[in-house]
Amino acid sequence: MERPLAEPIEDGIFREIDEELRQENFAKLWKKYGNVVIAAAVVLVVAVGGYQGWRTYDLNDRAAQGERYAAALQMAQGGSIDLALEELNVLHGEGSAGYRMLSAFQNASLQSRKGNAADATAAYGRIADDSGFDILYRDLARLMAATVLINSQATSTEILDRIKPLDNDSNPWRHGARELLAVVALRGGDKAKSRDIFKTLSEDATAPQGIRQRAGEMLAALGGAQ
Repeated sequence: MERPLAEPIEDGIFREIDEELRQENFAKLWKKYGNVVIAAAVVLVVAVGGYQGWRTYDLNDRAAQGERYAAALQMAQGGSIDLALEELNVLHGEGSAGYRMLSAFQNASLQSRKGNAADATAAYGRIADDSGFDILYRDLARLMAATVLINSQATSTEILDRIKPLDNDSNPWRHGARELLAVVALRGGDKAKSRDIFKTLSEDATAPQGIRQRAGEMLAALGGAQ
C-alpha cells in the first residue's frame, strides 16, 4: 500500500521536538523551527509543571512520559501498531497536556498508516475540536485530516471544509493548505487553477523548502507556467 502523505509530515518533527525538549536543547529547536516549536515547548513546560519557569517542573515525570512515548514509537516502527496505539491511548489519558497532544497526533498518524482513513480523520478532528490545545496545533490537525482525506475517496467539499480556514496570510500552515488546494483543483479537473497555485507556491520565499520544491515539480509536470 502507498505510504500515506500524513505519515512523513509527522514522522521526524514530533520525534525531534520530543527528544530536544527532553534534553532541554531549546537553542537548536529555535534555530531549526523558530516560533512554532518554542510554542510547543511552552505548551509542554506549562502543562507538565505549571508556571514555574523552564527548569523547575518535574523532570522525572517528564522523562517517564517521554520514555513511554518513545516506546510507543518504537513499537510502531517495529510493526506492532496495535500495541503502539494501546500505549498511546494510555499516555493520552494519563500524560501531561503536551504528551497528550503528541500521543493524539501519533494515534491519528498510525490509524492513517493502517489504512483507516475514517479513524484517522476522526482522531485529527478530535484534536481540532479540543479547546485545551493551542490553535496552532488544532489548525495543524485540520491540515493533517485534509491530507488523509486527499489519500482517500473523500469529496472535494470534505477536504476544502478543513483547509479553507487555513488559507490566509496570517496562518502558519497556509502553505501546506494551499498545496492541498492545488491538489484538490487538479483532482477536480481544474488544471489551470492548480498550475497557478503551484506557481505561486514555488515562488513564495516564505514557504518551506519542501513545499516549494514539490510545487516546482508539480508545475513542471503540468507543463510549466503559462
